[in-house]
Amino acid sequence: MDISIDLRHFHECGWIKISNAVPVDLCARLVDVLEHELNVPVHDNKRWDEFGADMQDFLPIWGHQAQWDIRQWPPLHQIWATLWNTKDLWVSLDSCRFTPPWKPGYSEPYGIHWDHNPWDDGTHFLQGVLALTDTAADQGGFRCVPSLLKARDRWPRTPGIDADGEENWLATPNDDEIVMVPALTGDLIIWNSRLPHGNSKNRARLPRLAFYVTMNPAGVDAYRQELIESWRTGRCVSWWRDRPGYDRTEPWPPANLSSLGRRLIGLENG
Repeated sequence: MDISIDLRHFHECGWIKISNAVPVDLCARLVDVLEHELNVPVHDNKRWDEFGADMQDFLPIWGHQAQWDIRQWPPLHQIWATLWNTKDLWVSLDSCRFTPPWKPGYSEPYGIHWDHNPWDDGTHFLQGVLALTDTAADQGGFRCVPSLLKARDRWPRTPGIDADGEENWLATPNDDEIVMVPALTGDLIIWNSRLPHGNSKNRARLPRLAFYVTMNPAGVDAYRQELIESWRTGRCVSWWRDRPGYDRTEPWPPANLSSLGRRLIGLENG
């Protein structure tokens, strides 16, 4: 499978969209699981209000076979291996998102932000999101501010504190600096952790469905143990368990892992 990666754009702008990174049928299979096993109202707009509140559009699913069929799709691994210049990668056990069209009473999208202190030169990672359905630029998808990637004079020196007492690193871009990124089913968007980004407000008529998937170089053993334990037990990795619905055990058996899948959680080397 020939996948084109514009490395120059990635290094200059901090993000890249890889078209057709994952087959449409694998995306459709995961959407079907969300609808019929997680009871997500993909086509029932009368229930979309259930997902309009803050964090309610994150779906508590992390270890289903349909997710693993995407994670261990070899061309997907090759994309990350190309960007990192190594095949020795571990995958994230992230979940999916279902964002209905916004209306008054729904939470506002979180602002343009960094997920980690951008000044921390010792920590650098990549992040990624896969479009499970076609996503227009105004449909609640990915947006970013490439002009702030290297403009350190405009980075916040200290974090703010949100209503829950947590640190946040919010950016203050001008509207014309924000790049809205549309995507087709199977397109993968990857961005540098130093790129301020966020989700847009869904002003379209259809919901957005996405799957977060990331691969980073193999690291500390404690992280590997979390991946293996989550796969074996069906429990979410510990750092996501404060999300609504995430402190549970998934009802399905551990996913069947290919040799690549086993390497992606550290069960095998190479």
